[in-house]
Amino acid sequence: MNEEKQDLIPEEAPPKTIVQSAKDFMNGVLSPLKGKDVGQLVEDFTAEMALVAEGLSEDQEKLSQENEKLAAQQTLLEQNLLDQLHDANVTISDLQKEVDVLRHRLENAEKSIGEKKMKKVEGFTGLLRQATWLAGVVIGGWIIVTIINFFK
Repeated sequence: MNEEKQDLIPEEAPPKTIVQSAKDFMNGVLSPLKGKDVGQLVEDFTAEMALVAEGLSEDQEKLSQENEKLAAQQTLLEQNLLDQLHDANVTISDLQKEVDVLRHRLENAEKSIGEKKMKKVEGFTGLLRQATWLAGVVIGGWIIVTIINFFK
């Protein structure tokens, strides 16, 4: 009876590896559809994926080189821009100094012109005063001569 119990218990199947299980599964699914061996399909797929991976690797290398070129160009452009900004700041500083000098010269010129005008006004005013006195003397003389001629 002990032997009969052992016959009823199925023997343990040897454990399959995951790859083997996957191949068996793929064989079961794809063999009726394409009639190809799963091993051949896996090899074809692996070859195509290796080709794609090589292409991606080449593309990534090209992109990396292009990225390095662009980084170098950006560095040059940044340095050029910084140089131009520095030159512009120096030019602005020089122009500001020149404007300050010109402003100082203008203020001095305005003061000088103002003083000359005052001297001219004083000179003109003095001349006007003298002319007024002279006109008064002439008019006074004319009035006296007219009065004398009137009584003659």
